[in-house]
Amino acid sequence: MDHATNADATFTAGNGLRPQEWWEVLEPPAEIAEATRALLPREAVLDVDELEALARAIAAREELWRPLVIRDESRRRYRLMYEDEHIDIWTLSWMPGQGTGYHDHELSGVGLCGAQGAVVEKQLKLPTGASAVEMTPGVSRQGPAGYIHSVAYHAGDPAVTIHCYSPPLVRVGQYKVDEHGILSRKTEHGRQELVDHTIETLAPDLV
Repeated sequence: MDHATNADATFTAGNGLRPQEWWEVLEPPAEIAEATRALLPREAVLDVDELEALARAIAAREELWRPLVIRDESRRRYRLMYEDEHIDIWTLSWMPGQGTGYHDHELSGVGLCGAQGAVVEKQLKLPTGASAVEMTPGVSRQGPAGYIHSVAYHAGDPAVTIHCYSPPLVRVGQYKVDEHGILSRKTEHGRQELVDHTIETLAPDLV
């Protein structure tokens, strides 16, 4: 796909992915992409209700995501299932200790659904604490542009989730906190692995 092969030139090995893994995030397997495309409700930017419903539909089709699952104890893995100018869709594999930290999807809405095992999705709740939703197979969530959350492994070998973003996920905001408790947001490439855990280190109950 043109959109995949013309990915942002700044997405290089220096941004955190080893070169042999670029294919995982730049171009989906053709047969899986075509089958996933058939599930799209329309060819347009989708709203969050449509994204959540789509994530549930894909999670229910094990033949679509199972070939993309990667068991990797060293890092969270994510494989592209489909993308066009309106949407990108991913299979994510999670092992113990792996999580995103708190982040947003900037301009993209999101729908996500558990497919295997379980992850825990959290949102910050001020003045203290966080919500927690255990996402087992069939449990889904949604969030509009700017939605701030974290996702982390809970159970499974590996845990697997489906994530749909519309418009496509070009940039994300990773939230970090310094030793003085000052929160900041760092803009990352949409296909950059999120690995910051400074909030967890300072306030373990929040993650």
